[in-house]
Amino acid sequence: MLKNRFMPHCYSADDELQVMGSPHQQGIGPLVRCLVWNIYKARRSNWQSDFCNLKADRDLVLLQEAVFNAPSDPLFTQCQRFEWTMARSFKDPRTQIVHGVKTGSSVRSLENRFYLSPHTEPVSQTQKLLLTTLYPIAGRDELLMVLNMHAINFVGARKYEGQLEQLSGALKSHDGPLILGGDFNTWSPKRLASFLKVVTAAELQEAVMQRNKKLTHMNRELDHLYYRGLRLQSVESLHRYRSSDHSPITATFEL
Repeated sequence: MLKNRFMPHCYSADDELQVMGSPHQQGIGPLVRCLVWNIYKARRSNWQSDFCNLKADRDLVLLQEAVFNAPSDPLFTQCQRFEWTMARSFKDPRTQIVHGVKTGSSVRSLENRFYLSPHTEPVSQTQKLLLTTLYPIAGRDELLMVLNMHAINFVGARKYEGQLEQLSGALKSHDGPLILGGDFNTWSPKRLASFLKVVTAAELQEAVMQRNKKLTHMNRELDHLYYRGLRLQSVESLHRYRSSDHSPITATFEL
């Protein structure tokens, strides 16, 4: 009984993805304007206005620490420009707010899949997520794969690498263009080396940007953006935003 009252409700691999919104474009590209952001569970008071500003000119949005059954729901459920696909990790027993990762696109996805990390984080016993979505490319037969990941934290290197194996498998499943973004919790040299091994093996390129390192992140870069089969036009880490403990990343690619 105590567990039911105080421990999060955890979702399983059998739970369906939540899909919201109504996009109208038939294919993505030739430009793909992307936003990657860990939104800190949309807790801060000015988050909504910042989010609306940031997504206004985007084609693709990758959110970590996304929420549902929360005050921000209408931004997603009533959206007439994006399709939002959410993979759920857990539901808070006190607030009933659902947490996970969420990917938005100006075109409807053709296929999506999510992977719960094979190990759980201590105390909460919750898993982290990798969400993959496939989108049609305007004027081409190829598909764009988008991978949105929030990596497991507070565990040893072996358990961290267990989730990276899921990422490696997903990357190998797609030969065409792809974008990988998210919060990879690369706060130690060993974690970063493990992550880099995976993206290097998949022949991904990093969207390199200027950063302001944060003491709260152990002066390490946790959020990353990688790509393959596209041309990077611009990328920026937007340090001026304070509505999350992570800086949003914006980038423009050309297919």
